[in-house]
Amino acid sequence: MSNCCLCYPKVCSPSKPTTCFSGNCLYIPHLLVGSEDSVGPCNEEGLIPFADTGIDTTLCGNVAPTYTILSHSNIFTSVSINSTGISFTTTTSIEEASVGVITYAVSCSGYASTATATIIIKNLCASVICPSGQLCTNCTGECDDIAGSLTVSGSVLGAAGGLTTI
Repeated sequence: MSNCCLCYPKVCSPSKPTTCFSGNCLYIPHLLVGSEDSVGPCNEEGLIPFADTGIDTTLCGNVAPTYTILSHSNIFTSVSINSTGISFTTTTSIEEASVGVITYAVSCSGYASTATATIIIKNLCASVICPSGQLCTNCTGECDDIAGSLTVSGSVLGAAGGLTTI
């Protein structure tokens, strides 16, 4: 399980995979960020740092590795990468429990390796119970009135003792 610093921008630390023991490696880990450690939808920014992930570029020697985003899911509006990690921004069109995948590569001196970062977007409405006539808004996790809904309240007793709903 990973840990997420709940500060801006949110920093999500994936669990550390095994490392290279030969000292001459280009190891790029596949990363998984669970929903409990992730960011929500609607233009929230996230950062997955490479520190403590087991990334190993010793094969590059003195040549600085090149970090490249190869592709990403459409639930992200922007994705970037550098030697410290992957940053991303979520979109407003995310469905509940959406998962996004970012494919990235690291290369140097004729060597290259690719991996993925799988990010499960936090569902801000997961533990929210809204009163009747309201729905949880996935961007805020707050209850809002349902647009166009009609709330019926009150009643009038008729002359014959019948009940008429107003």
